[in-house]
Amino acid sequence: MTMTDAAPESAAQAARARSGGGGARHHHITVAVLLAVLTAFHFATSVHAVAIHDLLFKATFLPLILAGLWFRPRIALLWSALISVVYLWHVFGDLSGHAHDVLWLGDIVLYNVVTFVTAVLTERRSSALAESRRHARRFEEQARALLRAEETLRRTERLRAMGELAAGMAHEIRNPLGGIRGAAEVLRRHDAPQNVADEFWPLLESEIKRLDEVVGNFLQFARPPRPEVSAVGVRDLVAAVFLLLRPETTRRSIECVNDIGADVLVRADEALLRQVLLNLCLNAVQVQTSGGHLRVTAHRDRKELRIDVEDGGPGVPSHLRETLFDAYVTGRAEGTGLGLAIAVRLVGSMNGSLELVRTGDRGSTFRVSLPKV
Repeated sequence: MTMTDAAPESAAQAARARSGGGGARHHHITVAVLLAVLTAFHFATSVHAVAIHDLLFKATFLPLILAGLWFRPRIALLWSALISVVYLWHVFGDLSGHAHDVLWLGDIVLYNVVTFVTAVLTERRSSALAESRRHARRFEEQARALLRAEETLRRTERLRAMGELAAGMAHEIRNPLGGIRGAAEVLRRHDAPQNVADEFWPLLESEIKRLDEVVGNFLQFARPPRPEVSAVGVRDLVAAVFLLLRPETTRRSIECVNDIGADVLVRADEALLRQVLLNLCLNAVQVQTSGGHLRVTAHRDRKELRIDVEDGGPGVPSHLRETLFDAYVTGRAEGTGLGLAIAVRLVGSMNGSLELVRTGDRGSTFRVSLPKV
């Protein structure tokens, strides 16, 4: 059955429910008893008690309106037609010649009009309710399907991220393992000269150290940070980072500018924020060959403190900008691809954000946004 066919069927079922079943039988009995009582009072009342007859004619609307509410139009009209015939016989018989004849005849006509209109409106209301329930069920099903699709999408995205992470991890491990394997093959030869062994031992040690760094970076990326947030002076923190980078910035002739006021405070974990700024500043230094600059500034808004790390390098390649903060994405051959991914996690753990706000052939600017004090 199509959804367009379901609407008429729902309306028909609603109409059948109004005229059939045990509940409808009680409704028929109620209407019949009320009409019988009113009719009996009519015939038992003196023909000269006009006011009482007027009241009884008006009271007859009640069971007929109930018939319109409970039954289909055709069934309800049968009740109004039946009582109309009885009352017409009463008006033209026992009550003939009264001045109220015309008003009572008008009431009899209105019995049928009111009953029919009530029944039609009730049936339309039932159909509308059935239609709204059908739409509600359909929307509920669509919402559940959407939630299932969203969950599937999230699961797929997690699997994709895990796959990329595993592929990157395997690639990073394979390179030092290849060096270790080559060095081990040379060293296990009994006829290898001593000078060759002396040459390969440092290589073996460096590759083992590199492998340890890869595993350490991965564990740092995977381990959820637990920040201890407090008020941190940003200027002193940047000065400490510049001091750590001084040998490299001196060698590359890079000018470092700490353009942050001494009173600038931020709500953060000092150790984690130092690690984030060190990573950003180190990246800024490594992308510049000679004669560049590294400038750190801070700007307050109503809720946040924004720390900008600006360099004068060549900018981020366009094909890396969308995935720059993903794991194992790097623009440098010697890079691990985990520095920015770790930085994003650390800043996020402090209720902040890290973003690339500007990049081009004249340099890039990374922004760390954190709650201000």
